[in-house]
Amino acid sequence: MALSNEELQDIISQLSPEERKQLLSQLDKQIEIDDKAEQIIQVSEEKQEIPSDTKIYCCPYCGSANYKKLGVTKKGMQRYKCNNCKKTFSENHGDSLRYSHLTDNQWMKMLRGIVNHHSLTQIANDTGISVSTAWACRMKINQAIATMYGYTDLFQGTTEADEYYCRAAFKGKRDPEFFVYTLKRMPRHHYTYQEKIEWLQKHGLYDYVMNKYDNTEASKDKKGRTALDRFLDGRVKRGISNDQICILTLVDESNKLYIEPVTVGRLEKAIVKAKLKPRYTPDKSNVIVTDDHNAYNRALYGTKARHEVISASKHRKGKYNLAKVNSVHSALARYMDPKIGKVYTTKYLDLNLMLFWWLFKYREYNTEEKAQALFSIMNDQIPDIELREKVNQVTLNELQNREITLDTKGLFPNKL
Repeated sequence: MALSNEELQDIISQLSPEERKQLLSQLDKQIEIDDKAEQIIQVSEEKQEIPSDTKIYCCPYCGSANYKKLGVTKKGMQRYKCNNCKKTFSENHGDSLRYSHLTDNQWMKMLRGIVNHHSLTQIANDTGISVSTAWACRMKINQAIATMYGYTDLFQGTTEADEYYCRAAFKGKRDPEFFVYTLKRMPRHHYTYQEKIEWLQKHGLYDYVMNKYDNTEASKDKKGRTALDRFLDGRVKRGISNDQICILTLVDESNKLYIEPVTVGRLEKAIVKAKLKPRYTPDKSNVIVTDDHNAYNRALYGTKARHEVISASKHRKGKYNLAKVNSVHSALARYMDPKIGKVYTTKYLDLNLMLFWWLFKYREYNTEEKAQALFSIMNDQIPDIELREKVNQVTLNELQNREITLDTKGLFPNKL
């Protein structure tokens, strides 16, 4: 029962000045506690208004859980306002589809095309968009997979490692000086000899090339081609050369896969050590099976892994072989088949291989299940909050200005 004012006055008048000060201090503390409790109750009441199926669980700017609904966007998307930092945000904040003008139906058609390994032209025609838009969407999908999963798998037990080579490609690079001065070759155009000469003259590079590359009998090779002829030819060099990109591959008994473009030209021991050693959980039962490439020799020292070498003249060594990694490379060859135009530019090779990794990981899924899983990633509908936080929205400008992740050995810049 509450005391009346007269009763309170009577109690206070009986206190000494020191006791009154103590009472006032205690009242201030209690009022502060009561205010905090009221705020918690208010936040709890506001949270009850927010539907349980929302993807928003805190303010994306300050991390506060004290937010409320604030109408909808033009497209009918729920908006919120943070009571802490006062900023507003929508239900799809941070989604990779946030600024996309494509409908959900168009996205699903595109994802089915990507899963079925259709060309960009075919995807664009089926979806009703331009080829450049199809490319940008596919790159955003690859980037989302890369940020969500990355190279985080750890390996244990028997594993197989090998390298796969594809040619370096610079599709979309329009700078003539980059090819002539940096790569020291012509762009791989379908030009005649005369058209190549005219191309050099048009870009002011003809005199440089004529002075740089000998066109006399002394420079002829066994096929009778001069240094100038070899430059203008622009063919891919045979065998492993600086025209090739090395893709390092590791697969275990459960088909867990690591695949990454690591360097230009031949694989080196330092790269194998830097890339593969962190992938292993130290255990005496670890076995790595490789061919007789010297780069793998003692590269995993410290992981307790035993190294089994399969000679180039043999297919197996006891119970060990390279069947699994060769199977992966066969699938990769189909994925990157240059005969049907599947030549991935070096700048985005790692992202395209992340899509291959994801398709390999979920190879047991049918087309519709894969497409729906990718749509969930892009639409931020991932149940695991930690995985969801890893998927960062990326803009087209960020994609175009990204750096090459592999070791270029100084043959060309990391940023093209």
